[in-house]
Amino acid sequence: MTEDQQQKIKSLIDKYNDILLNSMRLAVAEDFINLTILNRDDQDFELNEFLQNKEQYYNYILKEFLKKNSSSVVDELRNMEDPVKNIKDNMRQ
Repeated sequence: MTEDQQQKIKSLIDKYNDILLNSMRLAVAEDFINLTILNRDDQDFELNEFLQNKEQYYNYILKEFLKKNSSSVVDELRNMEDPVKNIKDNMRQ
């Protein structure tokens, strides 16, 4: 990936950040609800109140999810291989 491409992606992420954040919030909350419904071990979790205060619960679920996973995601990103760099290195050899 070129530096120009990286800069373009950064600017587009800035532009669409609010939408992407909302999409992620909805996706994590919906997956959480589906897992809770499907897992019979979690039957004691009451969904009735949840459905009345969706927005509050969605925000809390995302906050807790990010709190638990933010460092591991950053670590994974730091350790990910750069496929473009690998291709360039192979071409030089």
